[in-house]
Amino acid sequence: MTVTGVRTKCLGVMALFLTVALLMTAGPVLAQTGQGSPQGMMNEGAPAQEFDQPTLEKFAAAATDLRDIRGAYTQKLQGVQDQEKAMDIQREMGEKMVSAVKQKGLNVETYNEIANQLAVDPQLQRRVEALMD
Repeated sequence: MTVTGVRTKCLGVMALFLTVALLMTAGPVLAQTGQGSPQGMMNEGAPAQEFDQPTLEKFAAAATDLRDIRGAYTQKLQGVQDQEKAMDIQREMGEKMVSAVKQKGLNVETYNEIANQLAVDPQLQRRVEALMD
């Protein structure tokens, strides 16, 4: 796979992360998941966290599911004019995304930590990319 292809997939994973992070900030979703406020982006000076292979495999599987969920709900949102209905659809999407991450054996915080680190760790990007092929 080309460098451009790797970057495109990693950007797709980051877009999924951002979707989950944005949806996690919604009060009803936070209340249902029992999560606190979302973690900020990694501190640039913070040491890179090591993730074991099984955790990265769970992440890759969850990222694939989140991509599929996002695609399905993007279609549902197209043409929706009622803001309240759109918010309901987005809330439902967020709940499904959180559920998908948990079903893969991860918590949302760990998923977000990996996604954050992907943005700054080329070696981790290569490892995750290999799992998503």
